[in-house]
Amino acid sequence: MPDTEHTAPDGSRDFLAVATAQFAMAFALNFMFVFLPFYIRAVSDIDEAATLRWTGLILGAAAATATFGSAFWGNLSDRFSPKALFERGLASHVVLVTAMAFTADVRLLLAIRLVQGFLGGISTIGLIIVSAISSEAQRARRLGSYQSALTLGQIFGPPLGALGADALGFRGAFLASAAMLLCVLVFSHLALTRIPPQPRRPDDRAVSRRHLLLAWVISLVATMHIVFLPSILPAILRDFDVPEARRLVSAGTIVFAYGVASAAGSYGFSRLAGRVAASKLVLFAAMGASACQVLLFWGTNVATFTLIRMIQTACAAGIFPLILAQVAAHGRGRIIGFINTARFAGMALGPVAATFILAHAGLLALYAVLGAALALAAAGEYLTSPDRRQGVEA
Repeated sequence: MPDTEHTAPDGSRDFLAVATAQFAMAFALNFMFVFLPFYIRAVSDIDEAATLRWTGLILGAAAATATFGSAFWGNLSDRFSPKALFERGLASHVVLVTAMAFTADVRLLLAIRLVQGFLGGISTIGLIIVSAISSEAQRARRLGSYQSALTLGQIFGPPLGALGADALGFRGAFLASAAMLLCVLVFSHLALTRIPPQPRRPDDRAVSRRHLLLAWVISLVATMHIVFLPSILPAILRDFDVPEARRLVSAGTIVFAYGVASAAGSYGFSRLAGRVAASKLVLFAAMGASACQVLLFWGTNVATFTLIRMIQTACAAGIFPLILAQVAAHGRGRIIGFINTARFAGMALGPVAATFILAHAGLLALYAVLGAALALAAAGEYLTSPDRRQGVEA
C-alpha cells in the first residue's frame, strides 16, 4: 500500500521511485522553460527593453521564492512525512502550470511564478527522502544518482518542449506540461511508501560556517552560469540572423546540446574526485567555465557558439556535485538543504542578471561579469579549503 511505513531494508524501491519522479518532474517543468521567453514576447504589450526585463523577472521568479520555500518545506519535514510534502508540491505545480496556459498578462505570469516557486520547491524534500532511506555507505552514491536524474530531466525537457510549442501552440504545450506533472503526482502517491518525519540531527553542525558559506557562494554562481542563457537566446539568435520561424527550434537544440555536456561534465568531474583533491577540481572547473564564458562573445555563428557553450557548461556543472559531496560527508539533511538553496538562488539570479545586464551594457559585459564572479569565488574557496590547508600543513 502507498501509505504504509517505510520498512524496506535498503530503501531501493523508494529510491527508484523518488529518482524517477524527480526525473519526470524536471522534464515536465523544463518542457515549458525553453518556450516561456517566446511566450512572454508574444503576449507582451510593452517595448522590447521592458519585455526583456520582465522576461528575466518571470523566469527567475520561481527559483527566487523556491530559495525560501525550500528551507520552509525542509523544516516541515521535522513534523510531517516527506512523502506528503513531496506530493503537495507536485499538486501545486499542476494547478499553477495550468493557470499559466490561460494567462496573457506579464504581471499575472510573474505572480503565478512567484507562488509556484514557494509552493513547489521540493527537490530538497527529494534529497531528504533519499537521505532518510539510505545507509551511510549508500548516501553519497544515491545523492549523486538523484542529481543525475534531475539533470537528465532538464536535458530532455527543453528540446521536446520547443517541438511541443511548435506543434501544439503555447497553450497546448502548457497543458501538456501540467498533464505530465499530474501523472508524476499519481505515480509518487502509488510508488512511494510512507516515510516518517525526519528530525534534525546534531551532527549537522560538523561543517564550519566559513566553509559552508563559500560552498554556497560557488554553488550559486556556478548555477547562474548554467541557467542564464535561455532568457537571452531570442536576442542572440536574432543577432545570428536565424530566421524567425526557426528560432524556437534552434533554441531547443542549443539547450539540449549544452544539457548533454552538463551531464557529462557532472559525471566526469565526480569520477575524478577520488584521485584529485576536490578543491583543485573545483578550481579547475571554475576557471575553465569562466574562460569559456568570456569566449562566448566570439562565437560567430550558432555552431561555434554552441560548441563553446557546451565546454563551458561541462565545467560549470562539475562544481555542484563536488561541493555537495564535500558537505554530505559531514552533514545531513539540513546542510544539504542549505546548499540546495544556492541552486535555487542561482536559477533565480541567472536570468535576471542576464537580461538586466544585456539590456543596459551588452553581451561582453554580461559574459565578463559572470566569468569574473565564478573565478573569484573559486579562488577564495581554494585558498581557504580544508583539504588544501591540510596539504600545506603536511
